[in-house]
Amino acid sequence: MRFDYFKLLNDACVAQAGIGRAGPNNKVAIIGAGSAGLTAARELYRSGFQVTIYEASDRISGRLYTETPNYSATSMEFGAMRMPFFDGGTTSSSAAASTNCLLSYYLNRDQSYSGSPNPTYANLSEFPNPGQADGNTGIYINNGLGPNDTYTSPTLIPWPKGQDPQNPDLVDVQTKVNNFIDLINQHVPAAFATDDSTWPVLWEQIANNYDKMSFGDMVRTQAVTTYQNDGWFGGFGMDDYEASLLYTIGTGDGSWGAFYNIGALWWMRCSLFGYSSNLQTVSGLNNSYALPYFNDSVNDSGGSPLHAPIYAGIQSLSEQMFYLPPPGSNDSLCSSMQKNSGVRLFTSSPVNLISKQNDGSITVNVKDHTLPEPYDFVIVTAPIWAAQLSIKFDNFTTSQLPSSVYTAMDEQHLIASCKVFFPLTTAYWNLNPQPIPQILVTDTAVQDAYGVKWNDASGTGQAALLGSYTWEDDARKLLASSDADLTELVKTKLDEITITTCNGAKVSSYIDNSQSPEIIHWVLQPSYRGCGKLYRSRDWEKCYDLLTYNQQYSAISGLHFAGESYGVEGGWTEPALRTAIDAVIHVINNSGGSFNNNNGNNFSFGTYPQYDMSISPDETYPQTSGN
Repeated sequence: MRFDYFKLLNDACVAQAGIGRAGPNNKVAIIGAGSAGLTAARELYRSGFQVTIYEASDRISGRLYTETPNYSATSMEFGAMRMPFFDGGTTSSSAAASTNCLLSYYLNRDQSYSGSPNPTYANLSEFPNPGQADGNTGIYINNGLGPNDTYTSPTLIPWPKGQDPQNPDLVDVQTKVNNFIDLINQHVPAAFATDDSTWPVLWEQIANNYDKMSFGDMVRTQAVTTYQNDGWFGGFGMDDYEASLLYTIGTGDGSWGAFYNIGALWWMRCSLFGYSSNLQTVSGLNNSYALPYFNDSVNDSGGSPLHAPIYAGIQSLSEQMFYLPPPGSNDSLCSSMQKNSGVRLFTSSPVNLISKQNDGSITVNVKDHTLPEPYDFVIVTAPIWAAQLSIKFDNFTTSQLPSSVYTAMDEQHLIASCKVFFPLTTAYWNLNPQPIPQILVTDTAVQDAYGVKWNDASGTGQAALLGSYTWEDDARKLLASSDADLTELVKTKLDEITITTCNGAKVSSYIDNSQSPEIIHWVLQPSYRGCGKLYRSRDWEKCYDLLTYNQQYSAISGLHFAGESYGVEGGWTEPALRTAIDAVIHVINNSGGSFNNNNGNNFSFGTYPQYDMSISPDETYPQTSGN
């Protein structure tokens, strides 16, 4: 997290060059055409490599998945939708100025250096989290009777933007979480910014203290008021009643119940490194109509049609990677593919075998194809469970692919997620008077409902209702319902809530029945088998077997891993991009290539920081005496 990937890419593009130059071994296969795979492909191609991308599904972009039936229809974000820009501010304008992350580099800077007559950038807006939505939030608990049966009739507890929920019990819960975060913020940022051993020492203390805890443990652990410089910040200090309220409503981004069995360190890292605040939504790329291949039919290298790019929503990031030329080049990955000049993409091509050959090459075999193809290097970006169940790694020695990597793949956790979308005739939360709040936070089976307004390519900003946004057990309990039954269940429940608490107003009155509802269960997608990687208590250090593979083994195996599944900030796009650039750096070095010293940055592989392999959290529990 401390390496300045933004500067590395920004300096290269100011100089109209890539990160480096390929060596004599320059043929690379990339497994997966999601954000990590396309990022790696783009930067390797710019550095002179021949790149072939294999994608199991019939579309590029992976879990950056903006479903838009056509460019004039309502866009719906099936996958990632809340983007942290590490901007230090709270507005989209400050996010657009961020120089702290690759997401900001690609969406806000890259095309300004591209030389295109139609340079573009991302249209950003603050994500409407519960408690931070312009159209306000309503909380529905206990059939509307509220915490501890506070109310005598069904009530939607108001949660105005930027204020506390209007219920004292909920305020107490929020205060305890904020106290914990404030304590961290008083001591961690200064240590993180140092160049000496201060931060590594503190991080090792934190890992020792929290690695064995689940998030649910931390919620109930006694709060600390005075920090003892030992990496122990205590917990939230909640009793079971307060913990149950946090389970239901969270403190600003919906239910936290899905995370109670996840490792406490996952939540800690989100808080420490800025993944839980100032989140933005990406409406799409500006001036999309003028961008290359807009709404055009394009075939992949095998002749299969690709979905036409319209540069809407967060999927526009992946479309930019594939269809727009990078700085210093006249050709994009797509145009190079069409010219057969160093880039190939095969969709609907699931890889089932990656085999190390005696001559050092690696062959890649696609299911139902008879001839495997040899490469100098392979980058695997497929989600861990999809890779585990679909790909056989053959003839790699234990020094090239140790058993700990297989174990780490098996023991990591991909979270279940379900989204149920309804196109709307109008953004009802903007009406005056407002009939229904923009967001409903509930303890019902539908969980949270978000009113959203993704700007589509036409710029009209049509509205949609994310009628049920669920994770883990809440998502799994919906799997047995058919799509028709599930959409009816969600509509009925939301109407039941609003009729009794919003003067008879019905959500269904605003649903656009000329378009079909859309549902996605990520665990049912064979190329993914889950939405994002998290980890449970005692599993954080196992992430290192995946995170550090490129550092430890890629030079002798030719195999590399990249993508959100192979980092420790699971569930976010930024680590997918960072691990992709990490793989690119290792491939360039392993190929016998060199790095461009652009803009006087003096980057070399020798100055690229190494992961500390000596950290191994203490196995005792409880971790801190007396707590």
